[in-house]
Order: sequence, then structure tokens, then C-alpha cells
Amino acid sequence: MPVDNYCERTGASFGAEPLNALTNVAFLIAAWAAWRLYLRHPHPHGAVRHQLQALIVTIAIVGFGSTLFHTVATRWAEWGDVLPILLFMILYLWLLLTLFFGLPIATKATVVLLYFIATTYLEAVVPASFLWGGALYIPTVVVMVGAATALCLRQPVSGKRLFLAIGVFCISLVARTLDAPICPVFPPGTHFLWHLLNATLLYLLLRVVILSGRLRGFGAQTAAG
Repeated sequence: MPVDNYCERTGASFGAEPLNALTNVAFLIAAWAAWRLYLRHPHPHGAVRHQLQALIVTIAIVGFGSTLFHTVATRWAEWGDVLPILLFMILYLWLLLTLFFGLPIATKATVVLLYFIATTYLEAVVPASFLWGGALYIPTVVVMVGAATALCLRQPVSGKRLFLAIGVFCISLVARTLDAPICPVFPPGTHFLWHLLNATLLYLLLRVVILSGRLRGFGAQTAAG
């Protein structure tokens, strides 16, 4: 039986979620746009460049994984939808803590581990009816708001850019949550907006880091650890 989590899916066929599947091309566009921005604004630190490249590739993998899930719609394919996003956030959080806050490896590892534990714990114990299975994204919002607030004190421009990304993420979560409630009056649902907005989000998150190298006073906390 296919995983029937979304309003648009009304059958077991490969093409039962056309909007949810096709809108994943937005992640490929986001990866391409991030790559172009990266080429125009190369970061002065080589290790950061390598981490940015990994994040750009991960955005593309998110698109492929989500497409797989919204076509095949099996339990094993669901991991292809969830794991790349989690991987992106772990890599991004590590880079953020390195680049802007200069934290030692042990501290960064602790923060990332706590984030991972909180995310997987909420996914396991919170009922799927709460936020339509979106409880696992709560730690992401909390961590990103905390990072953006602290970043505003160190580099206000980057902090504001990060808050913009957080705003897009909050709207994206609303679209994801409304998919089931709105289904009776709008059969395609709103999950496809989650894809479009999340692709925008991932681009904006990379934009924060890519453009950071241009800021006056950017400096010491860039050891790649």
C-alpha cells in the first residue's frame, strides 16, 4: 500500500501526486541558483567553500529524494524524503556555528547532537495529528531563531538575512499543516507549496553564508573545525 499522507494522493499509481512530485524541481533550481551565487562570491576560506559545495549538492539530493517519495510513496522511499533535509540542517548548523560563532568542535558537536536528538525524539513520540506530523521541525525553528538572534548582535546584516529565511520557513510550515484540513475544498492540497517555499528557504540559508565573506569585519571565527 502507498503511503497516503497527502491530500493530492487519491490512489496507488505512480503519478497520483503530480503537483507534489513536479514541484520538487524547485530544489534543483535552488541548488543551481545557490551554485551561481557561490561562483560570483567565492568565500575567502577554502574549508568553508568545501562545506558550501556539500550543502549545494545536498539541496539537489533533497529534490531527488522528495520526488522519489511522492511518486513511489512507500515507507522506504519516505526516508529519502526526510533524511536529506535532516542532513542539510545538520551540515548547515555546523557551518553556522563555525563561521559566525567560532565555537570549538566539542561545543558544536554537542549542539548538533542535541538538535538531532530533539528532532528524532519529537518525530517518534508526538502524534502525527499534531501539526500534521510537523513536530520534528520545531527544534529547527527554535535553533534557527536562537542563532539569528545571536547573529544580529555580531553581524546584523547576516542576522536579518537569517530571520528572512526563518519567516519563509514558518509560512512553509503553515502550508504543510493546512494540507489535510483544506483538502475537502481544495483537492490538490497545499503540500506542493511546502516544496516551493522550502526550496526558497534552502537557497536563502545558503545566501546567508555565501554573502558573509563580503561583510566588513568578517574574520576570526572561520576555522573550519
